[in-house]
Amino acid sequence: MASRTPIPVSRAMRDIAQHMDLSRRQQRITLELLAERADLSVPTVRKLLTHGKGSLETFLRVSRILGTLESVVSATDPLNTPIGRLRADDNTPKRVRG
Repeated sequence: MASRTPIPVSRAMRDIAQHMDLSRRQQRITLELLAERADLSVPTVRKLLTHGKGSLETFLRVSRILGTLESVVSATDPLNTPIGRLRADDNTPKRVRG
C-alpha cells in the first residue's frame, strides 16, 4: 500500500520541476520540442515539469536535453557527501542485510 509522500520529498519534487521548467524556458525550448528531443510524449513532459511526477528515466531524459544530466549524476555520487568521503577507504559491503 502506498503511503503519502513526505513533505520534504513533495517540496523537492516541486522545486526540481520549477528548476527544470525555468531551464527549458531560459533555453527557449518549447514543451513540444523538449518532448520530441527526449523521445517522450508532451503530456509526460508536462507532468514532470508541472508536478515533478514521472519515472526516473523520464527525469534523466529531460535532464540530458536540458544539459543538467552530469550535474544530476554528480549530485548522487556518495563521495560528494561528508559520510561518503569519511568512509571512502572503508571496505564497503556489496550488500547490507537486515
